[in-house]
Amino acid sequence: MRFTFCAVLAMAVGLANASPPTAATEKGIYAGEHLPTFNQDMFIGIRYAQVPTGSLRFRPPRPLTKSWSGQKTAVNYGNSCYSSEPNTDNAFLTQSEDCLTLNIVRPSGYEGKKLPVGVWIHGGGFTSGVSFRDVYNLSYPVQQSVAGGTPIVAVSINYRVGPLGFLASEEVQKEGSLNNGLKDQVAALLWIKQNIEAFNGNSSQITIWGESAGAESVSMLMLAYGGKLESLFHRGIMQSGSATTQQYHPISHWQEKYAIITQLVGCDKQSDTLDCLRQVDINKLVFMVNVAHERIKRHFAPTIDGDFILDWPKNLLQSGKFMKIPIISGANMDEGTSFGPGRIFSTDEVKNWLNTAYAGLNSSSIQKILTLYPDDPTEGSPFGTGNLYSGLIFGNQFKRGSAISGDITLIGPRRLSCEVWDKADLDVYSYNWNQSDYGVPGFFGTTHFQEVIYVFDNPSTAFPQSSSFPMGPDPTGSKRRLGDLISRFFMAFIATGDPNNAKQNGTYPPWPKYSRENPKNYYFRENDIRIEIDDWRKEAISFLNYDVGHQLLT
Repeated sequence: MRFTFCAVLAMAVGLANASPPTAATEKGIYAGEHLPTFNQDMFIGIRYAQVPTGSLRFRPPRPLTKSWSGQKTAVNYGNSCYSSEPNTDNAFLTQSEDCLTLNIVRPSGYEGKKLPVGVWIHGGGFTSGVSFRDVYNLSYPVQQSVAGGTPIVAVSINYRVGPLGFLASEEVQKEGSLNNGLKDQVAALLWIKQNIEAFNGNSSQITIWGESAGAESVSMLMLAYGGKLESLFHRGIMQSGSATTQQYHPISHWQEKYAIITQLVGCDKQSDTLDCLRQVDINKLVFMVNVAHERIKRHFAPTIDGDFILDWPKNLLQSGKFMKIPIISGANMDEGTSFGPGRIFSTDEVKNWLNTAYAGLNSSSIQKILTLYPDDPTEGSPFGTGNLYSGLIFGNQFKRGSAISGDITLIGPRRLSCEVWDKADLDVYSYNWNQSDYGVPGFFGTTHFQEVIYVFDNPSTAFPQSSSFPMGPDPTGSKRRLGDLISRFFMAFIATGDPNNAKQNGTYPPWPKYSRENPKNYYFRENDIRIEIDDWRKEAISFLNYDVGHQLLT
């Protein structure tokens, strides 16, 4: 009899353990999946806004209105939003307008607790990208948050990209439907604010966190409506991106491309071209958008609308119209090798590139830039490589152009953000990343995206869904320790606002706050982890940030 009772009890316990984790939100209950390998619970593919199809296409997101009874399973990722570039990672995923979903991973065993929340915003130049790219596996940073003694709940979000998220024209502006991709992010944050406590998250401790266009989004959200989103998030992490990274164009800049799209799909003769575009078959629309791009190679992107983005971001920063919250801001050593002019040989070609890429620059500014970035490959990017990657194969001006490009697009904006935050007497931590992924060609140096594998502390040996490179062979474990270090720093910042509150897997220097009087970066490199003074290329970057910044954004 005792044996039977114990067997029944064991069976009951087993059934209880086999039950999926659940979360009771405002609209209904979600059933997720337990991940025994990580001791985590996962809820994925959760819709946070109405499907933006039909009359809702090209409009700001609408909140969910329908409730349900019973349980809704949340164990499969949603769709990817449509990309405006056919050869990106999105092309290998199911793309749909029904893509406004988010994913949640929480550590198990914290029932009844309210853990800080980190919200990941993916990059992709506002033209592509997806929250569940294989390199963005939330389980690894959540695992590091627990190991570092600062457990968090992690969330990743989809948002509309390309024309479906950032269509711009006089017609769109008149309707109030500019910058919908950014408004999707706000809708996701509102859903998180209202529902995350059902997933053991703390709605009063939310950090937004992104890379590249995701970092630009973090910055833009801090500037949104002149810094009026205080209730939705409380800290920010910007990896290789800032609102001042983006070039902003007047609506007239986009009008010709809008006209070409309407003509290609047969809407140009209609009295309401925007309404007509909402009725076009999505596959036809996406195809014709790509055709239009072949004629005018301008990707739709965030636009100053006088509402969500009130003014030039640099003006908003300098006038104090941003959220006063702690931030981490960083960039990679050789960002410009991904964005520079490529294989060019003469100073005249550098001038022509600057005239084309940054049409707002006047001739005297261009000449000053060429003086500040001399024709000397030993001073170019990839930095610290002497005369390598110059000459016939790469172009005599490749390294010069890469240095200029990196400082204009990402490294200068990183320093500007840090200086603005310090001037406002706010906590800001800065980093300089100088570790490449395995397999990245040497002439790229430590280029764009190289830190992501390490921040996510992702040990995978390959990423079949994307073009990302892995950490690679690690016989001494030094790469994993580097990943542990930065991942735990970030998780501790998400949890407490101070990266130094993490328990680290080793002894490392503490991360100092940034100040204009004593500017310091945390320098991340395998077997060379240290604090550095952030004064390199001081005159050049100051010129770009403060003297010609307005010219670079137009």
